[in-house]
Amino acid sequence: MDAPQKTEIAEPTPEQLLKLLDLQLARERGKRANKGRNRATVLITGMVVILAAVGVAVLVAQQMVNEVRDHAKSGATAGVLEENQ
Repeated sequence: MDAPQKTEIAEPTPEQLLKLLDLQLARERGKRANKGRNRATVLITGMVVILAAVGVAVLVAQQMVNEVRDHAKSGATAGVLEENQ
């Protein structure tokens, strides 16, 4: 019987290794660039959410102050009317 033939694996040349390394570095740089964009998007979205929440809180506080003022005015007016009668 014939003995199985061994296939030799050719070792890559220095030029091939450099090309492979360049490709890997380019892929990693692309991943890092995407992470930077994603981070900026998350930060901007977070700032918008915070600003919206602050806006809503200011509107609620303003409404509460208006209600207290109206209640105080109506209470003061009722007290003056009762004293005159």
